[in-house]
Amino acid sequence: MRNAHKAEPVPALPPDYMDAAAAVAPAIYASAAAVDAAAVFPSDAVAALCENGLLVAPLAGFASTALLRETLTMIGSASLTVGRIYEGHVNAAHLIRQYGGAAAMRILTTEVALGRPSGVWNAERGAGVMARRCAGGWMLHGQKIHCSGAGSIMRPIVTARNEGDNAPLMLLPDLSDGGVVVDLSVWQAAGMRGTATGTVTFDKVFVPDAAVVGGPGDYYRSPLFSGGAWRVLAVQLGGLDRIMALHAESLNSSGRSSDGVVRARFADAAAAHELARLSATEAARRAEDSGCDPAAIDAYLDLARVGFETLAFGIIEATRRNVGLSTFIAPSPLDRCLRDLETYLRQPFLDASRDSAAAWLLRTGGRFA
Repeated sequence: MRNAHKAEPVPALPPDYMDAAAAVAPAIYASAAAVDAAAVFPSDAVAALCENGLLVAPLAGFASTALLRETLTMIGSASLTVGRIYEGHVNAAHLIRQYGGAAAMRILTTEVALGRPSGVWNAERGAGVMARRCAGGWMLHGQKIHCSGAGSIMRPIVTARNEGDNAPLMLLPDLSDGGVVVDLSVWQAAGMRGTATGTVTFDKVFVPDAAVVGGPGDYYRSPLFSGGAWRVLAVQLGGLDRIMALHAESLNSSGRSSDGVVRARFADAAAAHELARLSATEAARRAEDSGCDPAAIDAYLDLARVGFETLAFGIIEATRRNVGLSTFIAPSPLDRCLRDLETYLRQPFLDASRDSAAAWLLRTGGRFA
């Protein structure tokens, strides 16, 4: 395989995923400020992931849940922007391995050989994207919003509903099709600026049957849909790791660590960080446990998402109060890291997740097995 960005061969699989992530993380972190300032897709970082085998790794699957979790966290610590792109690629590979056929896997393998990740685009407003049956495949019409990597990712998984059927299909459209329009101007977010998140409009875009992943409704099938949220938590945990390290560094270098009130806030943040780590770790373990009840997985992940957000915002608040105004001013790395995490934490339907978890827990006396 070859990487479109560089001339070096892309290894089939890294000898050790953590070694590969550790090799690319410093350069990704070093480039994060420039990516944020320019609000451009992190092409060099993605090329580094590819060169070190981390784009091809999800196609075969990681050897253990712990290995994937730690890899996601390490990349997230280097850059939440790159972590978001990589997690989307891992998600797409996971869905294709679970539901897709050989043709879909060949599409993804070809993209990786070109140095391009995939992703999953599901968010929409109104009618979203509709799929109309036609000879040999499907014709897509409509619009997706908040598409990370738009304009750089060429074969994402896109969900679309067949007319008269609410169960969505997963398709791998070719974004080089002339009927695809990408609008990146809508992404004026305070954080995650380099994710190249945009609105993508499909107008009579043909997708052959060979590029359909699974069947109607597979995307939302329990527990893979809710359970997969653990991977987002793993990336966000990396962001918290970086923030805590920068927080401590700032206090030690400024002399503020001698202030008892500052130390109390830092202790609270460290406690919240450890609880977030434990929650993300247990969420991953339960989600990937084939013997676990799917309803219990859904409930645990719903609760973990809500609890993680609360803990993370507590850490953010303590950091801003302790370090002060510089956490709002570029080029401080804390400014960027805090903005990125605040933006990334805004995951959809958390209130519904909280309510769903509560309903399940009320039937079990408020306990998980």
